[in-house]
Amino acid sequence: MDNKRKIKIGVWSLCIGMVLLLSGCMSGLRSETIIIPDTAEAVPADHGSAGFEVNTIYRLPYMNEDNVRVFTWVEPDALIRLYQGDNRSQILDRYDTPFEKPRRVLELDSYIIDSSGLSPDGRYFTGLAYASEEKDNGYTLSLLSVNDGMKEEIDTLHSSLRLGGARALSWSSNSRYISYFTIAGQGGETGISVYDTEIKAKKSYLIPDLNEAESLHSVKLSNDGGSAVIVKEERGELASFVLGRWKGGQFVSEYEHTLADSIQVDWLDNERIVFVGTDGTLFTYDRRNAGISVLLDQVEGFQLSTDRQYIAYATKEAVIDVAKLQGNNLLNKKSVYRGLVAMQMAWSPDNGSLLIQGRKPYEIPAVIRPAPQPALKDNNNQLFIVEFKK
Repeated sequence: MDNKRKIKIGVWSLCIGMVLLLSGCMSGLRSETIIIPDTAEAVPADHGSAGFEVNTIYRLPYMNEDNVRVFTWVEPDALIRLYQGDNRSQILDRYDTPFEKPRRVLELDSYIIDSSGLSPDGRYFTGLAYASEEKDNGYTLSLLSVNDGMKEEIDTLHSSLRLGGARALSWSSNSRYISYFTIAGQGGETGISVYDTEIKAKKSYLIPDLNEAESLHSVKLSNDGGSAVIVKEERGELASFVLGRWKGGQFVSEYEHTLADSIQVDWLDNERIVFVGTDGTLFTYDRRNAGISVLLDQVEGFQLSTDRQYIAYATKEAVIDVAKLQGNNLLNKKSVYRGLVAMQMAWSPDNGSLLIQGRKPYEIPAVIRPAPQPALKDNNNQLFIVEFKK
């Protein structure tokens, strides 16, 4: 046998020995099969995580801001405006992009319209029957269709509660429930009436242990109709809210907290609320674990989007910011306007635009005084739309 043949046999013997040795060492290890796809797996895009970027600012013309009661989005590019005409009539106009000229939808002479009377989806509004002489049985509350003016009578309200310390009504965020204060018991107790626009039915609940010194401001239901938030005020005291559920025929309190001057509290979902405390802190409260969390400091007011995924808020420095809500965090915060005290804000249905109604502050420190906005008129009242890039 020549030397080359001996070397080959030796090498093969060494290799076989090493394989046998390694196989013995690895006999106790777990075997895995890893499959590598031919193409890369597509990762879904997180459209909600993108930052906001302003595309256009529209000034809403042809209006007297002093007489406007409320604007509501009806489509991603269309608004409904409710305002009082010169002859005290209630007028509904529609604005379509670019929001330059209104189109008359309805004009009503026989209703007193509450400032919160338009439903969040803009399809309905509520009105109290107006009469020159008050009737013994009070005032009729009606639900009217924006599209055709068809009327549906809901209730008859006691005169003392018609325009007293409480707002006439509030809508749930999903435009299903109308809630308002009424005389609920035979003994004249104050209660809450709830009208379900889907099943066309009304229920009433008593408010037990109501302090006579308290003035009821508003009541808003959760989207499932099972809970409510009552906002109340007391002479010489801070405004506050009470979160509670229906139990039998009564409202049962679960949680209370004081509110800032903006008197803002709203539902995040059926178990959580968001509100501004007396020191300007933006809080969330989760009834499932009785946990309260801080979202932000130095907030004047806020507005949630219809899907509760985004929030617009006004700061104490007269700045309007927007952000995405994720758990108890605000992501992608962006300032969209400076130098305005916001009185009303509203998100379009697709979250692509923000309606802002406000006024210029009387005094802003020079260090944070913003540059003037050339697109808007230089008057104290401002009403415009900020459109975001898609």
